[in-house]
Amino acid sequence: MRYGFYPGCSYHTAAGYKESIDTLNKILGIEFIELEDWSCCGATTTFSQDHENAVALVGRLIAIANQQGFDEIITVCNACYTTLRKGSELLKKSTSLINDINNRLSDEQLKIEKVVPVKHYLEILKRDIPKDVWKEKTVRDCSNLNIASYYGCQFTRPWEDVDCSERPTMMDQILAEGSFKTVAHSVKTFCCGAAHMVPHTDDCKNLIIKIINECHFKGGQIVSVMCPLCQLNLESGQLNQKSPIPVLYFTQLLGYALGA
Repeated sequence: MRYGFYPGCSYHTAAGYKESIDTLNKILGIEFIELEDWSCCGATTTFSQDHENAVALVGRLIAIANQQGFDEIITVCNACYTTLRKGSELLKKSTSLINDINNRLSDEQLKIEKVVPVKHYLEILKRDIPKDVWKEKTVRDCSNLNIASYYGCQFTRPWEDVDCSERPTMMDQILAEGSFKTVAHSVKTFCCGAAHMVPHTDDCKNLIIKIINECHFKGGQIVSVMCPLCQLNLESGQLNQKSPIPVLYFTQLLGYALGA
């Protein structure tokens, strides 16, 4: 199974994420083909600063995917995911916007031919890996580990077509395929502060401690995440706490269950 892959700016520096994804892909027979000459998607702040250029950044990535023949774009970062989806939804509604961006891309000999769907890696695992494959590949019994799945605030909102916007279950379902137990809790989609953790550290730490305390209270031994910035914030935000909880990528957990 081959997919057009947009790594985003934090993928190669997010300790453990790339390594665990590469390992999981190898076990499951998945191949990621990076978009050639990809650039930053602008993340979530660009749309509030420069709407026109924000859409153009997304349009350029879609044009590259078109040029390489991909029928969808896969990403592993929530900020990249929501930014690419936001841009693609705007492009779908406006032929004139596509024409304007194509004019800007003409110097690179790029053109938006078709606005392709944007998917998170988690969606691909749920959609394309059958249950019998998970059962066959799972070699470690992890049923003694209670996992608190944390989705962050950008995966399901405002995209209610992906999962329940307030109480998603997709990660829980995938982890269950790897024999993990998941715990019910109320902070699955609470914001961790994202990039505000840098200028507003104290305020964001309050958010993070609320998330961690709820996961701990509901019996979570490990917090599972699906975004590099969420992982960084939830882990670093526990410094100097008496009982910190490990914060791991869901891909690390699945890789362990599958024998990595």
